[in-house]
Amino acid sequence: MSGSRIVESMKEALAISRDELAQDTYRIHIPEQINVKAIRQQMGLSQPAFAKRFGLSLYTLRNWEQGKRQPDPAARAYLKVIEQVPDVVSKVLAG
Repeated sequence: MSGSRIVESMKEALAISRDELAQDTYRIHIPEQINVKAIRQQMGLSQPAFAKRFGLSLYTLRNWEQGKRQPDPAARAYLKVIEQVPDVVSKVLAG
């Protein structure tokens, strides 16, 4: 992706966050499935550490990883953000 494309994408993201764009001018992508265990392992965290760092129930995290339950769309979106920018999520949650 070129530098100008990145800048344009960031401007669009800022406009979306400020509700300056009509919703029909952009779309979001929430994955149908997400590999929670792979995200956690990529970060090198244990289940308890990952759950604590991102405000998740350890029980829920284990159920997701064992395939007993699937994250709902909001959780999948949150997990996708964690996958992409974990340090930003941690910083925001730290207050």
